[in-house]
Amino acid sequence: MAKINPDFAKEIKKYGAKDFDACYNCGNCTAVCGLTDKNANFPRIFIRYGTLGQRKEILSSKELWLCYACGECSLNCPRQAAPGDYMAALRRYAIASYEPTGLTKLIFKSNPFSIFITLILAVILGFFLLTIKPDYIVSRWIFDIIPYDVIHNMGLVIFSLTGLSMVWGVFSLIRKFSKGKKKDVKKKNSLWSSISKVFIELGTMKRYRICDSEEESHWKTKPEIIKPWFVHWSIMWGFIGLLFATVLDFIFKDPAMSIWLPSRILGTAAGIMMMYGTTLAIYYRIKKVTRSYKNTNLADWVLLIFLWIAGFTGFWLEVSVGIAAENLFNQIIFLLHTVVSMELILLFAFSKFAHAIYRPLALWFYNNIV
Repeated sequence: MAKINPDFAKEIKKYGAKDFDACYNCGNCTAVCGLTDKNANFPRIFIRYGTLGQRKEILSSKELWLCYACGECSLNCPRQAAPGDYMAALRRYAIASYEPTGLTKLIFKSNPFSIFITLILAVILGFFLLTIKPDYIVSRWIFDIIPYDVIHNMGLVIFSLTGLSMVWGVFSLIRKFSKGKKKDVKKKNSLWSSISKVFIELGTMKRYRICDSEEESHWKTKPEIIKPWFVHWSIMWGFIGLLFATVLDFIFKDPAMSIWLPSRILGTAAGIMMMYGTTLAIYYRIKKVTRSYKNTNLADWVLLIFLWIAGFTGFWLEVSVGIAAENLFNQIIFLLHTVVSMELILLFAFSKFAHAIYRPLALWFYNNIV
């Protein structure tokens, strides 16, 4: 029998949930959601879990990650219980629970701490990067104050700790998903069928497109290229493309060489995609075009702004390389670009960005049992 914990609701509210306990279990939220089915009955069931304090059921649930936060449930809630915001808060709570250091809990629950840790990490990464570029003017200034070895070793320690936290979080999620399999479900898809469904979703956003095409959706009659599913798709594949292009850059060439190399062409195309997606995502949040964009958590803002800065400074540097503009200002832009990009990777396990791994894993587990 599950242990009831009525204080759990107070904890969830610290992650952005508001009046979810105003719910009187009418089921309207589940009825209007195009992504629910007999094996994924949300958000109604999660409100029940939260009210009763059933933490284990929440953290072991694959269905938590199947929601794309379209906001239709909140729009149609007669009690203004904001089930969509509640689902987003639960995902933040889950990310914080999977990560072992406790930093994620502080980042999500405290805006001042979130800003503090982001700035401190940026400074440390900036110093660490100067040890890789010791010929830069700024590097020589810094090394006169702080020894090279101190900065370099501190950077290696932080990289190691964040990497271990990321791995720990992924294995924690897999372990909870494995324990949370429904024993009464016997039919399973084959391994390759389950994997193919995940890649189809990542490549086409098929499930997400359902959210944007609902009869009462604000986006139903809008062009596909401005709908939230396409914005999300552009950001995701733009970032993946840039990451792949960066890896190719370091493996096969000196970054100062021709901009016409395949890795640079890939990086340019991916950068355009990511800039397009992040610009629209930021615009939608500023204009509050739909209810799902009205309440944006600070951690979500940081992720979008960092992605935008990484894309913008990347294009600035590409132009600088093309015209051979080597100066102090462009060295600072390079440092900013690299620090922001590295911080995105290092904060992966401590931010909303973790859903980039958690959601595909949840989809795979879900497809494997239905």
